[in-house]
Amino acid sequence: MLVQGNRPRQLHWYHAGPMLFGDWGTSRLYVLGLCFFHAGHASFWFMLAMSCLLVAVGWAYSVICRLYPDGGGVYSSARHKSQSLAVFGALLLGADYVVTAALSALDAFHYLNLPYPAVWAALSIALLGVLNIFGPTKAGAAALVAAVLTVIFSLVIGMAAVPSLSHSHVSVLSGSPVSWWTQFTGIILAISGVEAVANMTGIMVEPVEKTARRAIWPVLIEIVILNLILTLAMSAIPLEYLGDGNVENAYSAHRDDMLRVLASYYVGPTFAAVASVVFALLLLSAVNTAVTDLVSIQYMMARDRELPQSFAGLNKWGMPLIPLAVSVLVPLVTVIAVPDVGNLADLYAIGVVGAVAVNLGSCVTTLSLPLKKWERTIMTFLAVLMTAVWITIAYEKPHALVFALGIVATGLTARWLTHHREAIGGTVTSVVGRIIDMTSSSTSIEAVSHSTRFLVATQGSPKLVAFSLEQAKSFHAEVLFLYVRHIAIPMIGPAHKPDIANDPDAQKAAQYIQEQAATAGVPIRFLYTVADNIAETIVDFAVTYGVNQVIIGTTKRGALWRTMKGDVIQGVAQHLPDRTQLLIHA
Repeated sequence: MLVQGNRPRQLHWYHAGPMLFGDWGTSRLYVLGLCFFHAGHASFWFMLAMSCLLVAVGWAYSVICRLYPDGGGVYSSARHKSQSLAVFGALLLGADYVVTAALSALDAFHYLNLPYPAVWAALSIALLGVLNIFGPTKAGAAALVAAVLTVIFSLVIGMAAVPSLSHSHVSVLSGSPVSWWTQFTGIILAISGVEAVANMTGIMVEPVEKTARRAIWPVLIEIVILNLILTLAMSAIPLEYLGDGNVENAYSAHRDDMLRVLASYYVGPTFAAVASVVFALLLLSAVNTAVTDLVSIQYMMARDRELPQSFAGLNKWGMPLIPLAVSVLVPLVTVIAVPDVGNLADLYAIGVVGAVAVNLGSCVTTLSLPLKKWERTIMTFLAVLMTAVWITIAYEKPHALVFALGIVATGLTARWLTHHREAIGGTVTSVVGRIIDMTSSSTSIEAVSHSTRFLVATQGSPKLVAFSLEQAKSFHAEVLFLYVRHIAIPMIGPAHKPDIANDPDAQKAAQYIQEQAATAGVPIRFLYTVADNIAETIVDFAVTYGVNQVIIGTTKRGALWRTMKGDVIQGVAQHLPDRTQLLIHA
């Protein structure tokens, strides 16, 4: 009998929160300087307005997570209206990730105060691309450490600045309401990253609504309160210090590394030097996240037949190589072509604002969703507001519009060519696959109650299969053969059920195991799933099926794999329940 498992829900709020901060919290590192550059000593009012919007959007996305517990990003919500709208929203989000990677890499080297930051940024993107060929999941642990250290360093700066806040010089707003609105749309970058939490719901521990809420609100509160404190602290620094002795350059001199200046002024140069390294590491981790998210968008669209099937091909480390190449080359070219944080910020906002607007608009216009009247009203207002922001950015910054539409046009063209090729060829690119009955011919699984059950994690190793069947005959046990197709990227959007029909290697393994089990007369089940963490998945299936023993073969992968991905056997041994034995077959 073939059993195809869903993605395991292993993401707790205390995992999702730091991951969200890695996307959401990095904006502080460039928003503060950009805000001061655009608004000067009136920055506090714009930061306050942006914080109010941030709270509103954060609340709206906690609702979206409740509505879409299997993936609540723009691609999921828009699909209920139109597949074309879903693709449009996903491509806008892709444009956001392109600039996230370019902007974060560039700003990282501004914080490190290295010459030719654009060159270093391009090299760092290329290096991360090479590392991602192997799908280094341990980068997540490094990102978590960088996020926690960034919070600590930011809190230290904020607390050191509190005694000086009374000296803050906060100017009244000048100009017309139209100019205020234009300035506001220029610093709205802080909402970037909010889509990340909605895309995580497919692997969040249930109840998803509670997990998402506990992940969102602590991060949101930290960002809002500390951003406002740091904005006031920024306004309390003498212009001579900010301008390095030149008052005329005060508003622009540290546009790209304002948090380092705050650290130096309020704590000290040594602290600032150490903090800058931590901030740079967090920004580089944001580059890595953006690259993998770009890969995920392309992989997801390929799985849905919106891009050529070659985009869904995985290497032996679980990484789609063609999407990875695209996800590295486009940000790399972008940072070389636009080596300025301010200009990249213009390109940045139009993508994320558009994606958020599409997501909110899709939710409120889908009347079948269980939204309270007041929730729908507020979210409708937010959708209209975000649409107005998007239109303003498009009008005021036509180069940003050209960039976003270029990304969207390229994606839609690839989609059209994919559909057109299928129509011309008269064939469907999806593989139907064989229906595999994995119950052995000698025994009916449903008819026999087995007191002993083994789980064998394998991809069809003949020696391990033979050993497991002999072991099962000795103990009169049922054997569950688990085939885990490893994928090294986060699966955004709606959760895809694992599909063995599109995995010829798994089909071959299943057929071989069926033949061997029939010969041995051992009752079996074949379990198939897709996962980014093999060890956790094995443990999850072992617990779910209440097996007595887990059998694993030794890996042939070398030290590089174990360093970057972790050792599967060690991971299983650490988390397997005490009542379940672990047998390692060498």
